[in-house]
Amino acid sequence: MDMTVTQIGAVVVAELRAAGYMESTIGQYPKTIKVLSEFASERAYSVELGAEFASMTTSVRTGGFSAQRRSDYRRLIGVFDSYVGAGRVDLSVRGRGGGGPRPVVKGFVELDAGWEAELERRGLAAATRAAYGRVARSYLVFLERCGIAELGGADGASVLAFLESLLGKWASRHCFGWCRTFARS
Repeated sequence: MDMTVTQIGAVVVAELRAAGYMESTIGQYPKTIKVLSEFASERAYSVELGAEFASMTTSVRTGGFSAQRRSDYRRLIGVFDSYVGAGRVDLSVRGRGGGGPRPVVKGFVELDAGWEAELERRGLAAATRAAYGRVARSYLVFLERCGIAELGGADGASVLAFLESLLGKWASRHCFGWCRTFARS
């Protein structure tokens, strides 16, 4: 079934609203859908068309590379491709390698699987489950790298050390500045 960009775009925006996304998040989608629709010029949407569109990362205004354009285009194309491929909008689609590293210690792998099942049981949105899962898995992987092989070996200091490890990955070092305050006391 061939669908136009506008038709798929209407489904995507409706799904974002149904999933409870904030209007500030949803607001960028129609703008990008409009640009994609103009690019497609009434051609039916295809994965190939999406890939071509996502590769357009040069700003028309500046003539230079635009990280924001790349992010917006890739995010939209990922959602469109999930709809074309599966017939439903998958809001958990991630373009950064599948959600990060996963634990390898047997107990942590089981804990991760149990965590995912519990989040699903609670009926959380797929994107929320994916985000919470990434953070939880990151902590388990951090524990493994510290030589801790079971959750009982973790304590408050390991949580603070994990949060400290995130400081270098975030643009603002003030985000977790309170961690250093508690670590010193």
